[in-house]
Amino acid sequence: MNIIIVGMGKVGFEITKQLDEEGHDITVIDNNVAVLNKVTNQLDVDVVLGSGGDTEVLMASKVDQADLVIAATSSDEINIICCFIAKKMGASHTIARIRNPQYRQTTRLLKEELGLSMSINPEEVAAREILKSLSYPSQIKVNSFANGKSELVEFKIVEHSPLIGLPIHKINFILKTNVLFCAIERKDEIHIPEGSTIIEQGDKITFTGSTKDIEKFLYKNGIQRTRPLREVMIVGGGKITFYLTRLLLDLGIDVRIIEKNKDRCLNLVEQFPQATIIQGDGTDHEFLMSESLQEMDSFIALTDNDEENVIVCMFASKNGVSRVLPKINRVSLGFLLEKLGLQNAITPKILCANQIAQYVRAMQNSVGSNVESLMTIMDSRVEILEFRIRDNCKFIGKPLKEVQFKKDILIGYYSRKGIITVAKGDSVILKGDTVVIFSLKKGLRDINDVLDK
Repeated sequence: MNIIIVGMGKVGFEITKQLDEEGHDITVIDNNVAVLNKVTNQLDVDVVLGSGGDTEVLMASKVDQADLVIAATSSDEINIICCFIAKKMGASHTIARIRNPQYRQTTRLLKEELGLSMSINPEEVAAREILKSLSYPSQIKVNSFANGKSELVEFKIVEHSPLIGLPIHKINFILKTNVLFCAIERKDEIHIPEGSTIIEQGDKITFTGSTKDIEKFLYKNGIQRTRPLREVMIVGGGKITFYLTRLLLDLGIDVRIIEKNKDRCLNLVEQFPQATIIQGDGTDHEFLMSESLQEMDSFIALTDNDEENVIVCMFASKNGVSRVLPKINRVSLGFLLEKLGLQNAITPKILCANQIAQYVRAMQNSVGSNVESLMTIMDSRVEILEFRIRDNCKFIGKPLKEVQFKKDILIGYYSRKGIITVAKGDSVILKGDTVVIFSLKKGLRDINDVLDK
């Protein structure tokens, strides 16, 4: 596909990187020469210098031949204008990054009037993911999938774990649980496990199942859900905080926000009079203790500094807060999180890129089995895709044990009439089902791509 991406900030670059890896023809627009030089040094894309709201710049990028234009600059207004002009000039589809909460109520109107195919708000998506993660202790990493119908849980196998030395096919029988093991990271290598795979100390395992089954499995491994959320402390008063605070307050949870900037504090007070807003340095350990850090059920660091977020979360964890979560923009900091005992973090740019990649793949499969949902785990090395089964699926009605699948692909589970079932050898997939695939292979676009032809 011919794709134009406007704006090479953190989100724009992540989107470009992911779509470039999938083999699309990409043209990048940015008004910063140094940024464009960095992009061309790392990715195989064409570049155009200028503003995405300039018709001459869009013409130079051949917007009339574009299958998709993605506007991901830091300005909502430029993104909206860019998509409007691109659509008028002949682009088939447009996606705008729209972050400002003031535009939230008008998004539907904008899409209808301006011809937007999709709008994306990384901060709102991140807020919803944070809320779901708060149900578990900090050593557990949780991702929701399939429109919230399923949860994926990642945790590390520590010394004395009852799983050490067990083959995967015996675990559910021994623990009397019913979860599906999706991926294992061992010594920096990722594996899609087989029944004979033996669990070792130090493994990072990702598994899925119903909420009840997940809780039971964690309990059998000495990990329990913590007490219900009552009080949450958030450091940083940006856009993620805005969306997260609204979600928390709607659930009756007390929210305490610490923010340096006076104007931001005043805006938050106006927006959320029922929350406690404190002007101060949320990275100052003594200040945090003076604001009753130890009494919090959860601590979330959402400043623009990755290192500060990690450090203050580590401090909160050391002082008894059972659920801590930092925002990080650099995926490379994952090793630091693990060394500091923090398994969970939120990375908005990856959430955004996953949603757009999902849309792009669905565009390519307007007739076949569309990608309904898409996400990545384990530093983006494993893809999880949900496909809708249609007439073209080549294994409809066949037991899965009789189907030859490609290596490093796992059929996880399927949903039929709203009921999710873990896939087994005797399972039969029918038209209308949705099927979830775990894959080390990138760029699967159709359900038949999983077959070893």
